Amino acid sequence: MGVLTVSLALYFGVWGVFAHKVLRELGAKNPHRSPISELLTFLSLPAAWVVLEYVRSFLLSGFGWNLLAHTQWNWISLIQFADTTGVWGVSFLVVLVNVALFQLLKRQQGWRISVGVAVLCLLGAAAYGAREQKQFDARAPVPGFKVALLQGNIPQTQKWDEAYQEAIWKRYELLTTDAAAQKPNLIVWPETSVPGFLEDEPVRRRLSAVLASAGSPVLVGVPTEDLDTGELHNSAVLFSPAGVKNGRYDKLHLVPFGEYVPLKPLFGWLNNIVPIGDFSAGKEFTVFRPEPPVQPFSVLICFEDLFPGMSRNFSKSGARWLLVITNDGWFGRSAASLQHLQCSVFRAVEGRVWIARAANTGWTGFIDPLGRQFASIPRFKPGVAVGDLPVSGAGRSPYVRWGDWFPLFCLGLAVWAIMKPSK
Repeated sequence: MGVLTVSLALYFGVWGVFAHKVLRELGAKNPHRSPISELLTFLSLPAAWVVLEYVRSFLLSGFGWNLLAHTQWNWISLIQFADTTGVWGVSFLVVLVNVALFQLLKRQQGWRISVGVAVLCLLGAAAYGAREQKQFDARAPVPGFKVALLQGNIPQTQKWDEAYQEAIWKRYELLTTDAAAQKPNLIVWPETSVPGFLEDEPVRRRLSAVLASAGSPVLVGVPTEDLDTGELHNSAVLFSPAGVKNGRYDKLHLVPFGEYVPLKPLFGWLNNIVPIGDFSAGKEFTVFRPEPPVQPFSVLICFEDLFPGMSRNFSKSGARWLLVITNDGWFGRSAASLQHLQCSVFRAVEGRVWIARAANTGWTGFIDPLGRQFASIPRFKPGVAVGDLPVSGAGRSPYVRWGDWFPLFCLGLAVWAIMKPSK
């Protein structure tokens, strides 16, 4: 944890060094500096921040948690332009406004240009958001389907303790019965909710009995083992009402030092101190294609919703909506489970997709393509959330089509600011 803290702090330090140089240049009186040069220098500050956040999201496996944009997750009208720039554009806007305020307070040369640009960007984002909300809410209703999400609220201290296996089974059996009474088109169990490997005969037998009583397709989060290779996977498996397996997704982006040990020859000794999983990563961007009316969908397991590129790839592969299954019991009663929710909100806006989110505990519910949450279960309580997803009219957003063009644009600005000769 200490190493992670230090490595994440480095990004702030690098930006601080860059900001010191740029702000000192902006603060120096220079009658020969053109307004265009002044504007580009000002824009290089939020651009550099975006570049560092982008690098943080993939370097050394990546950790895009608590991006600056996430602070605006509940300001729905402001974040809608993330469907074009990705989450990165919102981080850019936050830094842009704060740098402009700094220049205003310091009365730095060119502060009027900076403040004017910041005001225009804020007004533009708000106007775009208002238009998107109006257009979305004005669309004619389309036929949808009903999804039931289970939240077991199993404490992490009990989750893998054999003494609690029977209680866990009974919890999910009861929740499945409650969900089935509402006749959903799909029932969802959260990440690794099944207390055992799918290949174990007692687990298959118990699960088959639950599936037979559900009366609907059921997607379960369960650890699996490839008997030919011995590889273990953190998986999502879809079963038909008859108990027939209709697809499996193996988690692609594993948690380092949680689900596997990276560079095992160097760090394998850590297993002697803290038990670490020995899971293998999946290989496919799986799209589940159940019987209508349920539309094709893909699953993000645990912290995979931190990575915009993963959601984008699933959408490009044919997923019409996304399902997040997670176990946020690791975080206890801290605010971390809500921080995790913020990532899902931005994935919904970026891709203009509906998202259903089933957590062992934390936040379970639904998110519409504008990032608005509905039909949620209170945190830290077992329950069932049922929502209608009218996704048949969903389309691809500019972000899904164009990808991470905005960080590349920001990289160009930052490089220009570093390379340009100082006068």
